[in-house]
Amino acid sequence: MDLNILITTAPFGNGHKMVATALKNAFINKGYNNVFVVDLFTEAHPKITETIKKAYIKSYDFGEAYSILYYGSEKLTDKKVIELYRNFGYKKLSDISKEFKPDVIINTFPILASLKIKNSLGENIPVFNIVTDFYVHKLWLSEEIDKFYIATEELKEELKKMNIPVEKTVVSGIPIRAAFEEAENISMLYKKYNFKRGKKIVLINSGAFGVFKDIKKVCIELCKNKMIQVAVVCGNNKIQKMKLESLGLKNLKVFGFIENIDDLYKIACCMITKSGGITLSEALAVQLPLVIIKPVPGQEKENAMYFEKRGAAIIADNSYQIINSTIELIKNPQLLNAMKKNMKKMYNKSSSVKIVEDVVESIEK
Repeated sequence: MDLNILITTAPFGNGHKMVATALKNAFINKGYNNVFVVDLFTEAHPKITETIKKAYIKSYDFGEAYSILYYGSEKLTDKKVIELYRNFGYKKLSDISKEFKPDVIINTFPILASLKIKNSLGENIPVFNIVTDFYVHKLWLSEEIDKFYIATEELKEELKKMNIPVEKTVVSGIPIRAAFEEAENISMLYKKYNFKRGKKIVLINSGAFGVFKDIKKVCIELCKNKMIQVAVVCGNNKIQKMKLESLGLKNLKVFGFIENIDDLYKIACCMITKSGGITLSEALAVQLPLVIIKPVPGQEKENAMYFEKRGAAIIADNSYQIINSTIELIKNPQLLNAMKKNMKKMYNKSSSVKIVEDVVESIEK
């Protein structure tokens, strides 16, 4: 059976697009080639989306503002304002659907317009949501959604309390790039990136927007320890990359955007990072213990608290705590190993494959 699969995504943070791509690849690997990924926000309203995106990034600098935005919108889910959101991108999605004729719409971002799309017979097209965090914001939820793919058993219980039938939920984990699950020759990776074998590598993932302000201070302090090598990934933040390179620290390596970031995850002994759902899932795949930088209230805070509670991460609220927690971790192999074991227990392997198989089975019923 040939299926037309429409995957919707959004440009807020890098994660949603990465999930959409991982899923598309998994469908193609299974022989389903009619997969169409659309960034509905950018396609439908490029100017508004750019403004929202800037405000979204800005609000991160003001944790309080983001918190109000995040938790406040949960309270609005039954109000008139949500009707506006329900219609966002509807026309664009409707046009795409008329042409593409999807058998299923899969959302990697809570896009409510998808619930209104009908096929040529006037029937609702099945809508499946992939929740990309370890917490479910109420915007993801609607009784009209046919399936929810979620990260943990705990979330299954939460959704049950919110009257979502158990048969609509699948604990799949969050889809990530297949490369994170592939075994690598560690010695080769050390050579490839020119790291010294006897020293511990601390990876700093400074985020797509370089939100982390005290990065310079953290690098200087960590590099004082001769047993540590620091690898910083700056993404597209060229200014940050230049500033860090100009420090001239011997045991510091600075990367811009790196295609094979999974290589660095595999050779690091711990990672300093923000707590986006995708980054955390990637860390789980390679059992990379985490020091989480002051999480913003909202899904980041919820994700971070879940990981700390499960013994997979340490939350650090300032640069002093980041430095201390990282050095403590490196000096304590027992703690590092315990965290790795906890991560192994938490990880759902081959999420994309699980989702693809379940989607196909659900539609063919």
